[in-house]
Amino acid sequence: MNATFQELHIDQLVIHAKNVRKDVGIVTDLANSITEQGILQPLVVAPALSDKPFGYQTPELDGQRYTIIAGHRRHAAAKLANVDSLPCVIREDLDTEPKQLVAMLVENTQRADLTPVEEATAYQTIIDFGDGFNVKTVAKATGRSQSHVRKRLLLSKLNDDAKGKLEAQTLNVDQALVLVDFAADQDATERLLAAAASSPREFAFRVEAETRKRDLPGKLAALEAELKEAGAKYVPDSELYSGKYTKIYENEDSELTTAQHVAAGDLASIDRNWGRLSWYLKPNKAAKAKVELTDEEKEAKRRDAELTAALDIAHAVHAEHFKQVIASPPEGAADEALYRILLDHLHRRIELFAEITGRHPDTESDHQGIKAALAAMTVEQMALLLHLASKSQEDELLKLRAWDAGDFTYKWHTKGWIEDLGSVWHYELSAVEQEVLDHFQQAHDARLAESAAEDQEDKDNDDE
Repeated sequence: MNATFQELHIDQLVIHAKNVRKDVGIVTDLANSITEQGILQPLVVAPALSDKPFGYQTPELDGQRYTIIAGHRRHAAAKLANVDSLPCVIREDLDTEPKQLVAMLVENTQRADLTPVEEATAYQTIIDFGDGFNVKTVAKATGRSQSHVRKRLLLSKLNDDAKGKLEAQTLNVDQALVLVDFAADQDATERLLAAAASSPREFAFRVEAETRKRDLPGKLAALEAELKEAGAKYVPDSELYSGKYTKIYENEDSELTTAQHVAAGDLASIDRNWGRLSWYLKPNKAAKAKVELTDEEKEAKRRDAELTAALDIAHAVHAEHFKQVIASPPEGAADEALYRILLDHLHRRIELFAEITGRHPDTESDHQGIKAALAAMTVEQMALLLHLASKSQEDELLKLRAWDAGDFTYKWHTKGWIEDLGSVWHYELSAVEQEVLDHFQQAHDARLAESAAEDQEDKDNDDE
C-alpha cells in the first residue's frame, strides 16, 4: 500500500459519483466536535481520476484534486464547521475506478448504518466493471461470505418502491429476498408489499398464495396432459354445482391413480383458479338422484370451494411456521406446550398429580391450580412428569402376570414401562422384582425347550 499523509484544502476533496453512501445523515454534533477539538482521524483519499469529478465546484483552485474514499461524514461536518483544511491519508495506489470503489465498499460495509440497498448497489457496481470482479472476489475483498454478497446482489433486482420500503425499514431483508422471486410481476409485488405492511402472518399467507398462482399454469398443463393421456372425461363446468354430481375425491386425497379413476368411470374437474383436481361419480352411479340446486345454493357451493382452497394455503403457512418455531423456539413456548399436554393427562390422573406435586387442585378442571404448580417446575421436571402421566403402568405392575414378557395380554403395556424405569428414571429393579422376571423367563425357557423336544420327536417319527 502506497500512502502519504498531507493536509489538503477542503476544495481539493471531491465525492465519487458512485459513492456507496448516498446519505451521510445529520452531522451537526460532529461539526461542533470538529470546532472544539479539530479532526482527530484523517480522511482516506485517492487521486481523482477525472479533471472534473463529481462534486468539483471550484475551477479557480489550482492543484491536484482527490476523491474521498473514507470520511464523507467528516468532510460534510468540516464544511458545516467552516474548516479550510483537513488531515488526509493519500492512497496513490488506488489509481483505477474499480480499486477506488472496492476501497470505499470495504470501508463502508464495516459500518452498521450502511443500508442493504446501498450495499447491494455497491457490489453490483463493482461486478459491472468486469475486470475479474465476481461474487468470489468481492466477498474476499470485503471480508463477507459469498452467500451474503450473493443475497445482497439479488436486492438490486427489486423495483424502486420495494427498495424504498427496505430503506425505510418497513420491509426486512428476508421479505425483500422473497420479493425478488416476483420482481417480474408488478401486480404480485404490490400485493406482497401491502401484505408485508399488514403483518408477518399476512405476508406469509400472501407469499404462499402468489407462489401457487405463479406455478399454476405449469401445474394446470401437467394435470391436463395426465388426464388427456388417460382419456378422462370432465364434469361440464355449467353443471359442476348443479347437485347432479357427487364429489368423491379431491387432489391427493385419492389413493387411486388417474388411470384407475378413468377405468372406474369417474369424471374429472379442474379448478383453474387453484389447480385442484377433483373426481365425481357419474349421475347414474350416484346412490340417489339429487335435487337441482337453486342459484343461491350454487353460489354458496362456489364460495365454499374458494374458502376451502384458501384454508389449504393457510395449512401450508402453518406447516412452515411450525418448522420455524421448532428451529428457533420463542421464549416460553416449550413451557406452554408441556403445560398444555400435561393438563390433558393430569386431568385424568389427578391423584398422581397431587402425589407428585404435593398440591391437590380443588376440582379436576382447576387449570389455574395445576398451572401454578407446574410454573414452579423446570422444563426437565415437567418432561419427566409428562412421561410419568402418559406412560406409567405402575398400577398394572401390581398384577403378577404383568411381569410375564410372554403373556401378550400385558406384554406390550408393561414391557416398555419396565425398560423406561431403567433408561428414563434410572431405577434399578429390586431383588424381588428381578426374581419375578427371572421366574417368568425360566418358565418361558422351559416352554420353549419342551416345544423344541416335541418338534424333534415328531421329526424323528416322520423319519422312521
